This record gives sequence, C-alpha cells and structure tokens, in this order.
Amino acid sequence: EIVQVAGVLQVVDVHQTWCGPCKAVASTLRRVAMDHGDKPIKFFTADAENIDALKKSVGGSEPRFQLWMNGKMKKEVKGVNAPEILGAIFKELGIKA
Repeated sequence: EIVQVAGVLQVVDVHQTWCGPCKAVASTLRRVAMDHGDKPIKFFTADAENIDALKKSVGGSEPRFQLWMNGKMKKEVKGVNAPEILGAIFKELGIKA
C-alpha cells in the first residue's frame, strides 16, 4: 500500500526474489538514493509473490518499477532498463541527467 506523502516521489521495485535481473538493478537504485538523498524521494521494494495486490506480476522474469507521487502512479517501467528507469525518476524530480 502506498501512503500518500505530498510532494515525495515514491519508487516501488516490484520483483520476485528468485529473479536475477530484478536483483541486478538494485545497485542502480541504491546509487540514485545515495546521489540524490537530498531530493524528495523514497525507495521501496515489494515482493510480488507475497503481496496479494501484486499477484498479477508473478511468473514473469522482469521487474516493474512504479513511480508514485501524491497518491497517483505517474509511470511504470517494465524490465531492467536502467536508462528508462533513471530518466523517469529524474524527470519527476526535475533533475537534468
């Protein structure tokens, strides 16, 4: 469940624990958190196998990255596409890449 926090971009990594590509992109998100920790951004992980609302995501081998702001999903990026994920995050935060 996403809690509405006004003005904070919430990035949710929806994955499955056994998924190799899902684990590979975690370092990219950690780097964004370190480099832009002063920005209004929070990162979350969600295991699709253990959350009923995410059961539809189970079975594929690609993660999904959901960007939420002010209680609304702004974008969902499917798969491990670091440039697209970073571009979406930077766009929502007003950061020039």
